[in-house]
Amino acid sequence: MLNTNANSQLNMKKIIPVTDLQRQAAQILGDLSENEPIVITQRGRASAVLLSARRYAEIEEDLRMLDDLELLQMTEEAKQNIKNGDTISHADVKKRLNFKQ
Repeated sequence: MLNTNANSQLNMKKIIPVTDLQRQAAQILGDLSENEPIVITQRGRASAVLLSARRYAEIEEDLRMLDDLELLQMTEEAKQNIKNGDTISHADVKKRLNFKQ
């Protein structure tokens, strides 16, 4: 069953109700595309997304790489701040945080 309203909202091609997943899980898993997720609906609304294990691993790797890139950018910015003298002393940080010994 294809829900075209949810399809246009989620911009994904394959949408199935949870009842179809319950009845045809083996077939649905067998037909699962390497790249195309399946949106599972419950009461007419998207409630989950089913991905192949390979695609899930790719997404996790992409997110890890983005985290690494963000950390690298933050490090470069910090180095530039140090170079420009745009720093805060340890004592000032403690004051700002209202740190008491």
